[in-house]
Amino acid sequence: MAEETVLSTDLRKRIPKDVPNSTVVHFLSMPYAKPTIEDSNFRILSQSRTVTHDGKGHTLMGKTWNTDATIGQLLTLFRPPKDYSSNSSSESLVSSSESERGEMRRFYTLGGDLNAHPDLLHGGVISCILDSSLGGAIGMTFAKLEDGPPSFTVQLNVTFKAAVKTPGTVMVRSWVTKVEDNGRKAWAKGVIESEGGVVHAMAEGMWLRPGKKRTSKV
Repeated sequence: MAEETVLSTDLRKRIPKDVPNSTVVHFLSMPYAKPTIEDSNFRILSQSRTVTHDGKGHTLMGKTWNTDATIGQLLTLFRPPKDYSSNSSSESLVSSSESERGEMRRFYTLGGDLNAHPDLLHGGVISCILDSSLGGAIGMTFAKLEDGPPSFTVQLNVTFKAAVKTPGTVMVRSWVTKVEDNGRKAWAKGVIESEGGVVHAMAEGMWLRPGKKRTSKV
């Protein structure tokens, strides 16, 4: 009989109300996910699986891929950059130091209904979760900017290294590498890994915050 995973009091306090304890327990039972979850420098974020805008927004992760056979469990954590305040400039939020940069980590448990070849995750799904995770890292890193973070993907380059077997669990790490135009343009990198540090895919891309609409003068 498997030993039951018990949540500590401190960890319970870090779990947002819309994140089921069962989701945290699920990933906490995995040795390679446990250190990140127990690290208090990483904030457990509210679920990104809520359908918004009267059922018209976030339907992919919130509805279509929110089943045991697709993405059965999803947990997102974020470690803020060292300089993280409302007074921070966009440039000060980007660091080349791995210990000082902001970093998002997402854990995905995948079923068998997103396959291409038998028991292998479709490459398009891999690209999609990288796009989502890199964009999430940008969103959290620049969340406190007055005009908000860049929110639209302009470019995404993905390099596939090793197939992702399903069912199974992977971790996506992502971080910001560059920013320009007062935070309007941002670049990020990310990697999909599994237990033992196996690298399955890497990505880098650019995101853009649309400019403010100009009002015509009469």
